[in-house]
Amino acid sequence: MTLLRRLMTDTPIFSNLANDPDFHDLVSAFVIDLPIRSGTIIQAIRGGSFEDAAELLHQLKGASGIYGFHPIHLLAKEVESLIRSGDPNLEEKATELDRLCHRASAKPN
Repeated sequence: MTLLRRLMTDTPIFSNLANDPDFHDLVSAFVIDLPIRSGTIIQAIRGGSFEDAAELLHQLKGASGIYGFHPIHLLAKEVESLIRSGDPNLEEKATELDRLCHRASAKPN
């Protein structure tokens, strides 16, 4: 992997609420929980628990929108749609979502 590509894929993503001190603790708690959420979704998909995964994705989609992580919101929405349609690219996109969740940062940008 080239350095440029690695930097692009390792670049943190920030909440649009990150600069608001009133939301810092909430955003921080959400960011800490994101890898757990995304890992649980991956496990559900790999275990064939698609209804559970769809419910978790729906929750992640809503929460990430509320907490200002628009890229996570959009990808969670896409993965939720892939589950409902039985798309063969489901696990690949869910893994992409997991990586994106690991890039989330609560730091002000």
